Amino acid sequence: MKYPIPTGEVASVLSTTEPRLGETVRRGLVSPPPPVRAGRRMWDRSHILQAAEALGLLTDDLRAALGEEVSS
Repeated sequence: MKYPIPTGEVASVLSTTEPRLGETVRRGLVSPPPPVRAGRRMWDRSHILQAAEALGLLTDDLRAALGEEVSS
């Protein structure tokens, strides 16, 4: 996966909605917040992992899909 990616793609990867992702940023659960470019938040791996954890969606499969090493 190439980073950064926009909110819509992150929502798809996490099987959630853009409003739910936005809420993680508004509540300060993703810090620092993803930068905004051309009116869209651009997320990197660390932002996505933080949001997934905050939403209770973080799994080893997701970590692997995001390119993070998973210890078995």
